[in-house]
Amino acid sequence: MDLIIIIVDVVFLAGAVFNIYWQSQIEIRSVYKISSLIFAAFMGGWLMVSSSSDLPYIIMVAAFVTLTIMNGVGGIGEKKVVMNGFYSGVLDYSQIVHVTLIPIEIPQRKPKVAVIFNTKRTQQIQMSFNTSYKTVQDYLSNKLSSGVQVEVGQI
Repeated sequence: MDLIIIIVDVVFLAGAVFNIYWQSQIEIRSVYKISSLIFAAFMGGWLMVSSSSDLPYIIMVAAFVTLTIMNGVGGIGEKKVVMNGFYSGVLDYSQIVHVTLIPIEIPQRKPKVAVIFNTKRTQQIQMSFNTSYKTVQDYLSNKLSSGVQVEVGQI
């Protein structure tokens, strides 16, 4: 059983290195996904209830909770879009076929924008940013290929 937990430890630690690398590339940070934090607290509490004092198990629980917290971070990076949420990863700009920007304007508040990326695999990725839609639009115009349509929608 310890061998399986050690393998899981290695996978989790490799995932942490992957996240650290791509999250360091983010230039426009998205709003943190609180659901990742709630999931980390719930799962971490549940896993810590077991009375195991094995070092590999403790490392596994710590790495799992750390990864889950890290998965709430996302944004638009230099080379790729870093997705947030439990099934996070990276999205290459060449995979994006359409982008919808939805400005959210609330009086006496910072501008916000919701962004929906449509991919070649008919997948939609939604992210929110605490910046103006124009900032995101200008940044994406330099990163996306010329055939990608960037649409500005409204609520």
